Amino acid sequence: MYSLVFHWGLYAVPAYGDEWYEKRLLKPPRKKNHDYEITKKIQDHHSQLYNDAPYSDFQAGFYPEKWDPSTWMALASQLDAEYVLLTSKHHDGFCLWTTSTTDYHTTRDVVGDFKAAALSAGRKFGLYYSWWEFRHEVNKGTPDGEAYLRRMVAQVKELCDAYAPELWWFDGHWAFRTQHAVDAINEALAYIVSRTPNAQINDRTGATPELEAAKNNSQDFMPPYCTFRVYKDRAMPEVAPTVPWEHIGTVGTSWGRDKTQKMEDYKSGQELWEIEQQVEALGGRVCWNFGPDVDGSLDVVEVASLMELAEIRRKSVV
Repeated sequence: MYSLVFHWGLYAVPAYGDEWYEKRLLKPPRKKNHDYEITKKIQDHHSQLYNDAPYSDFQAGFYPEKWDPSTWMALASQLDAEYVLLTSKHHDGFCLWTTSTTDYHTTRDVVGDFKAAALSAGRKFGLYYSWWEFRHEVNKGTPDGEAYLRRMVAQVKELCDAYAPELWWFDGHWAFRTQHAVDAINEALAYIVSRTPNAQINDRTGATPELEAAKNNSQDFMPPYCTFRVYKDRAMPEVAPTVPWEHIGTVGTSWGRDKTQKMEDYKSGQELWEIEQQVEALGGRVCWNFGPDVDGSLDVVEVASLMELAEIRRKSVV
């Protein structure tokens, strides 16, 4: 089974560095290492081009109204993608649906239009959702922390009721290190299972010491409510797991749109094929990433590599 995930959000406006653009603005560069260089580069870029404007101002330059979801689905069909996933909310907290839980969202129901186009094209529909947001502390029992956890649970329930995804791809779990914070995640997961018992759910559901130890001790450990493992980004287990698992990877170096990438930063279709062969030999499935531009147009190099991959696949079964 092959899947596609579309990382789309406000970070597509600067399209500079990666989808952690906002986090780089919030984080003072301290150590002169690789992370220091990226952070300093993005902060200097933001100061020069945007005069240190708040990240939220990027809403004015994000154009989902110009996006035609059918073009994404036509490509998904050409690539034989069984599932298509969309980032309903990334770590920056900006929501791509008209949620009642916050004012920080698109005016267009991007999630709803994405689902309608997916089903019309015969694709299965899934959602990426980040538990964590850059600006929030989720472990401390402060009033703000509690309000955040309740809003998070409400958002997942809202997405479940309004769109009933067949697959949930959660992220940002590492920020939830207390049992109380993980309990909020489990409340949301229990709701999903009660409403859509056949939904697939990945394993990024918290990072208490107990959960981390269980995962580290066994690649076959499955957290409560979960149906498949993803391990780390771009991860490849050394031996075949006995549980369902997925490899998620990028064609380039970034998940979100990054116009600073050079041609040598992208994988060719042949390189993607070789990765797929490794994954399949270990009993896994593959999910490839797209980083759309602000208007929904796709990176032509990512498209070219994935189209090359699709042609290699077809030739391999002849």
